[in-house]
Amino acid sequence: MKKLLKKIKWSDLRILMMLGVLLFLYSFSNDRSTHRNLKGVDIIFKGEETHFVTSSDVKDIVTNKSGNIIAQDRTTVDLNTLEKGVLQNKLIKEAEVYVTIDGVLKVEVNQKKAIGRVVGEVESYYLDENGSQMPLSDNYAERVVLVEGNIKNEAQGELKRMLDVINGDEFLKQEITGISIQPDEVIYLKSRVNKFQILFGSFNEMERKLMNYKAFMQYAMNENIDIDSYKKINLKFTQQVVCSK
Repeated sequence: MKKLLKKIKWSDLRILMMLGVLLFLYSFSNDRSTHRNLKGVDIIFKGEETHFVTSSDVKDIVTNKSGNIIAQDRTTVDLNTLEKGVLQNKLIKEAEVYVTIDGVLKVEVNQKKAIGRVVGEVESYYLDENGSQMPLSDNYAERVVLVEGNIKNEAQGELKRMLDVINGDEFLKQEITGISIQPDEVIYLKSRVNKFQILFGSFNEMERKLMNYKAFMQYAMNENIDIDSYKKINLKFTQQVVCSK
C-alpha cells in the first residue's frame, strides 16, 4: 500500500480533484439551467405568406394555452399542446414549437396561401392551395381572383383547378380578376381592364378555353384591334372565340 501511494504523484491527485470539481459545477449549472423560467417568446414566420396572422395573434394563442408562460419553468411547458393550439388557427398551415438552450420559446409558423376568394350569399372565404376553405383575415386582404356565387362542394375541385391555371399564367393572372358562377352554373369571367362580358360556359375544357382567350387577346393587341367595341367574348366553343358587338 505504501509503495502504491509513493507511485501516485500529488500533481496527479490535484488534476483528478480539479476534474471532479469541474464535473460537479457542470452538473449543478446544467441542473439550474434546466429548471430556469423561460426568458421570452419569439415568433418566426416562414414561407412567402406572412400577412394573414401577426406575431400578436400567435402570442395570444400561446398565452391562452399556457397563461403567463414567461413565469413558467421551461421543463413544465407542454410544447405539443402549444403546437396543436397554434395549428387550430385555420390560417396557419404548419407550426413548430421548441425551447432554445438559452431559454427562449420559439414558435415557427408557416401560413396558408390563398389562391382565390369566394363571396357567396351565406359566407365568404378564401380557397387555399389545396382547394380547402380558409377564413378571411382581420389583418390583411389578399389580392386574388374574386369568385362570386354559391359553389357546390362537388365543383370546388374544378374551381381550384381553374384558379391554378389562371394564377400559373402571368398574362391570365394580370388579366382575369373575377369569376362569376350563375345559379344555372354558367360561368362568366371579369377582365381587369376591358368592360366586355366574357362568357366561359362550364368548367369543361377550362384550360383550352383560357388559352384561347389569351391567344385572342394577344392577337388583338398585336393587330391593334379595338376590342372595346365588343360587348361579349364567347369562349364556350373550344375551336374558336366568338365576339359580338
